[in-house]
Amino acid sequence: MHRCCWIVLLLLLSACGGGGGGTSSDLGPVYSPPDLSDVTVFQSAGPYADVLQACATATSEAQFCTLSDLPLIGQEAAAPTVSDVMARVLVSHPWMAVRFEEALNQLPEDILTLFKGVTAVVIDSDILPSYYSSGTAAIYLDPSYLWLTNEEKATVTKASDYRSNFGSELQFIDLWRYVRDNDYAYAYYSLSGTETRHLEDILYPLARILYHELAHANDFLPPALQEALDLQATPLEAARTLADQQVAAHLQAVSPLTSSLWYDLAEVLFQGVTPTAEQRGYSAGFAGADFGLDVANDPYDYASIREDVAMLFEETMMKYHFDIDRDIAFTDRPLLFDPVCDDYPVHWGVRNRISDPLVKFRAAQVASELLPTTDLSGFFAGLPIPTPLIVNLGWCSNLNPGGVTPFALQSPPAEQAERVLQDSRSPEF
Repeated sequence: MHRCCWIVLLLLLSACGGGGGGTSSDLGPVYSPPDLSDVTVFQSAGPYADVLQACATATSEAQFCTLSDLPLIGQEAAAPTVSDVMARVLVSHPWMAVRFEEALNQLPEDILTLFKGVTAVVIDSDILPSYYSSGTAAIYLDPSYLWLTNEEKATVTKASDYRSNFGSELQFIDLWRYVRDNDYAYAYYSLSGTETRHLEDILYPLARILYHELAHANDFLPPALQEALDLQATPLEAARTLADQQVAAHLQAVSPLTSSLWYDLAEVLFQGVTPTAEQRGYSAGFAGADFGLDVANDPYDYASIREDVAMLFEETMMKYHFDIDRDIAFTDRPLLFDPVCDDYPVHWGVRNRISDPLVKFRAAQVASELLPTTDLSGFFAGLPIPTPLIVNLGWCSNLNPGGVTPFALQSPPAEQAERVLQDSRSPEF
């Protein structure tokens, strides 16, 4: 049985859980919205420059703008251009908009199509993690995806994701990564280091986060219905009228997630609920086996019906455009003081979970509604079968599950530790 649970006020995303886990009184730390008081409109001569800041930074129903005040990009542009998107950008530092525009000019065109479902793009040094708000119909991006120079990097918050210690009492860790040609698809750069980046270094990770957040936008306000929205309604009011027609609602109707064990674990991992004694006893193999029996492509799918949609779409588009595979695994939590990557033995793991027939059906359902004019039937038909990761082999040595080369021989311990820290992070909202 599914039941409504914890709502992050700013996000206004209805999160549905299931099973017998936590209540509203034991949901752990409360998300603290970022301070957006320092954002300014990048294009001061843009058509909505006078209302963008107030509309995009609103945090309550009394403050939300109507779609006549600030329409969706798609209500004015049938085929949005980079210029159309940039006219809706607000930033805390000008370089963020410059980098964003440079990247948009290099990313797949269907990303621009997906911007039809948003009113604004906000990039602020304090945003962590990225998110979408159904109240404003805007996306809010973490600028760590955009910096190239050390000067730019210095303006990005180094705070930890508030969820970083959720689930620390569990025996197992869930890990994920994007790979290409049996190696990491893109490099991880610490905000504390002195490395610089080139534009091509940020394209894959930025594409991933954009597909995720834009999936949320077009889930709440589906592409087929955007033109008919009441302009006197706020985005939130419009979304409420479409509740039964949203992508998440359709997905739940045809193929809902059913694991009560994982709905309860999601409250621990993503909401900070204190685990029960039983949950603290779950092994990586036990948790993975139960996950494998259901039809999610990632544990984060259980955080809400919205994340279920976004995770399926994100993985689909990264494979479709870039032939990038996604690994997920459940590993033991090392007892060592200073573990390295292969101290995390995999007890259940898979590459390309969306290739599983039942998961593929769900991913195709989501993609067909979010990109109704794009035919992905050939892509889904041609997906290779999922590749199981090798049980009892370390996480990094599983980079090439068909021909193992120990990662420990390729990478120094400090880099391995940083990599596992990155691979264990919670996805964005």
